[in-house]
Amino acid sequence: MGGKRRLIMKFNWGTGIVIAMIVMITGMLVLVSVAVRQNFDLVDNDYYQKSINYQQHIEKVRNNEALPEKIRIELSDGSLRLNFPGLSGYRDFSGEIHFYSPVEQKRDLIVPVQPESSLVQVIDLKNLEKGRYQIKIDWKVKGTGYYQEEEILLP
Repeated sequence: MGGKRRLIMKFNWGTGIVIAMIVMITGMLVLVSVAVRQNFDLVDNDYYQKSINYQQHIEKVRNNEALPEKIRIELSDGSLRLNFPGLSGYRDFSGEIHFYSPVEQKRDLIVPVQPESSLVQVIDLKNLEKGRYQIKIDWKVKGTGYYQEEEILLP
């Protein structure tokens, strides 16, 4: 009889425990190696100052929302007209107007807030490339800061 021989390995509790320990140790080593290679660049060194600045930004937005009249933005051929609200006769405005382009940073433009005596500021946009811009107006009157954002599309 050309009999077939079967090789059967006996599996007992001791073998199972050893296999389970090998799998567990291998898993632990994999987890440790992954944890060691993690990148922690998302942590800011100056997080405290950034949180203070963010709180100031929130206060400026709240101040702007509390105004009875917001800055009116009118886009015409090649220029942007900003109508600032008259705040109890104050005329000493300061701050900046940031034209932010989401496409690339070199398209950005920053202009100082300098309204005329009629509280109107006209900005020439002929040097800006066509596209979408976020207008971020960060301005101050008599020590009170305001912040307003609008989006425009230059054809």
